[in-house]
Amino acid sequence: MTACPAHRPRLRRLWRLPTARVAGAASAVTAALAAGLLAWPWASAAVAVAGAAGVAGYAYRHRGRIGLEYRMLRALKDSAPGCPEDAEVPGLTAPVRAESGDDGVTRITARTYLDAVRALGHAMGRDRGFQLDLMRRTGSGRLAEVWGRAALASDTEYRRLGLAAAARTATERLAEPERELLAAFADGVNAAFEQTTPFECRFLSYRPRPWRAEDSVLTSLLLFHSLSWNEQAKRAEAVVRRALPAPVADFLLPGTGAPVLPPDLARHRGEAGADGLVALDRAVPGSNCWIAPGDEPLLACDLHLALGLPNVLYEVDVAWPGTRLRGLAVPGLPVVLTGTNGRIAWGVTNLTADVLDLVPAGTDGPRTRTEHIRVRGRQPVTVDITTDGTLPVSPTPLCGEQVAVRWTGHDPRAADLRFHRLARATDLQEAVSVLDDAHGVALNVLVTDGERRAHLATGLLPRRPAGGSRTAPADGHLSGPERPRIVDPADGVLVSANDAALPEEEFRIGLDLDPGHRARRIRAVLGSAERHDAAGMHALQHDITAGLYRPYRDLAVAALEPTDPVRTLLEEWDGTAATGSRAFGVLVRLREELAQRVLTPYLVACREHEPTFRFPFRDLDRPLLAILDARDRALLPAGTTGVDALVAACVRAVARERPAKWGSLNRVGLGHPVTALAPWADAVLGIRPRPQAGMLHSVRTAVPGFGAAGRVVVTAGDLVTAELPAGQSGHPLSPHYADRHVRWASLPSSPPRARRAGCGYELRPGRTADVLDGSAAESR
Repeated sequence: MTACPAHRPRLRRLWRLPTARVAGAASAVTAALAAGLLAWPWASAAVAVAGAAGVAGYAYRHRGRIGLEYRMLRALKDSAPGCPEDAEVPGLTAPVRAESGDDGVTRITARTYLDAVRALGHAMGRDRGFQLDLMRRTGSGRLAEVWGRAALASDTEYRRLGLAAAARTATERLAEPERELLAAFADGVNAAFEQTTPFECRFLSYRPRPWRAEDSVLTSLLLFHSLSWNEQAKRAEAVVRRALPAPVADFLLPGTGAPVLPPDLARHRGEAGADGLVALDRAVPGSNCWIAPGDEPLLACDLHLALGLPNVLYEVDVAWPGTRLRGLAVPGLPVVLTGTNGRIAWGVTNLTADVLDLVPAGTDGPRTRTEHIRVRGRQPVTVDITTDGTLPVSPTPLCGEQVAVRWTGHDPRAADLRFHRLARATDLQEAVSVLDDAHGVALNVLVTDGERRAHLATGLLPRRPAGGSRTAPADGHLSGPERPRIVDPADGVLVSANDAALPEEEFRIGLDLDPGHRARRIRAVLGSAERHDAAGMHALQHDITAGLYRPYRDLAVAALEPTDPVRTLLEEWDGTAATGSRAFGVLVRLREELAQRVLTPYLVACREHEPTFRFPFRDLDRPLLAILDARDRALLPAGTTGVDALVAACVRAVARERPAKWGSLNRVGLGHPVTALAPWADAVLGIRPRPQAGMLHSVRTAVPGFGAAGRVVVTAGDLVTAELPAGQSGHPLSPHYADRHVRWASLPSSPPRARRAGCGYELRPGRTADVLDGSAAESR
């Protein structure tokens, strides 16, 4: 089939290869000089010869890299996408009509739900085939087979974690609807794998093995791991409680709600500090999601995840009689995380649940086995894996003691995938019933049917009584109705931003919850008007108010002399994380300086118990500001005469760095994983860093490597807006590889343009292919 204009490969991206740029520039300069010397033919010829010799010399010096460039060039051109062609998909009960629009999203119209899922699998396999394979290889600890020794650390970690074994067990215990769902999805993915090999696989000289239901379950567990593996926080809490008295530990640690300074806090201030004790602003997977009243209830959701290419999310648009399902899904999972089915709308955020316990190893007798990791181009590497019963034993002792990790994700119910049944729910009551019956990944879920609305905790949540010990292991898991929820609030507004929004009077579910700056800003904006529209919701997703930093601005203004130019700069700050703001850059560094100087002396004792200890918690501003607001010199670092003197000294230290505009400090780009092996390919495969407004604690979250992986505004009946950091396709020569980045990266200025029709094609029933063993299906 001939490629239509909207899908014609963008070969000009290939000119970004280093050799093409150097050779092109040299040829252009040589031609210009030669043309200017045509009056002297001998000089013109000499310039041409010198230019050719220079290019030849460059090619000889870089011949190794040029060989790899040629290999990538061939891989890209041989797999260049055009309009999708008709194809056969095993298992289809009837032909499926698909249309790839000018936004790259494939609109699927099928006769049944499972046929729509098969077609979705085909579209994902075609658009994101390598991404699917990369995720399952990562989760199973088999990336080094194609990646080489650069992946050994990752493979070792995931082998010890045991996700592959957990996925196999969970797959065996799936209910029949989920078995059918994943089998149908695998049919579609494998049909796409038969049609085309992703360019990355061509470049690395292998073909992906057929997709299996187990791979989707593994993808779900990999997602759960990224959202909930809080071993670092658990270790830090254990060390703080061992090193410091209970009142001091409660004051410093999150979730304890200690509102006042312990009376003997000054006695526990160390005289010397230590480098790197306080870890500020770790990028924790989160999200914003809210429901607000309008002509009909509006749900806005932006999911905060690691940024990269291809997008970590994939836009879905599938229809079958009576239903049109639209929203965002994780590649490899036929499950819409946030979207609408025409009757209800839903969105999710990370629950930041307490789903992990560190327990003394040895209860069931630790056993060690040896596994072999195949490494491309090298001999296999052995790794020892120790387990205590079914629990993985951490290779790193805790305060000198061996510990095992009890994580909810190892329970087969953690990947039951019953969340997908929301796709066919008809109203709020049915949606709540679906979520009560489901376990799976621990999430906040906001849902509305246009009349009613609810915010529920879902997932396999450990039973932790609210008044119990924070360090005691959980006793079983909560049933669906026991999980906290809010239904039909009086003001019609529901907000979840990874904060403590749900009641925890009976059971404690969260660990190191977000301090709530984003949630408070969202509520403030929503509370300023009685009715809202989609444009307003979209604008709120891009809000860059930085309320977290106002107390630090006030401290600095009070501490500095009236004639100090930094004071003037801070007085004029507009309260936002705008790219052009120099004041905000000063405040970010001021907060960092104060946190290190003030909190480190209280934490230095922790290093005596754990040499690698770091304080990783997000709620550090609560104890930090409480100490500064007390204005007690005894609480401040040794040698400090007062709070004003300390703050002024920190400001001077920051000012010596010549603060730049925030946009110069906060430059966000997108990188492709292959550039870890071939850095020279970043210009072809990546999106260069650009100044970005916002930060971790503003509604618009955007920092290097982390931010909104997708933004949507939906109603119960329609998806109104959808933004992705790049494009729908995973192929660099596709026009839909990076076509949505400009809108995602820009503050809102205009509504999105209407979607136009693109290339249409048909998927037809085909014979069922034999699923080969994974090792036989791959080759190098």
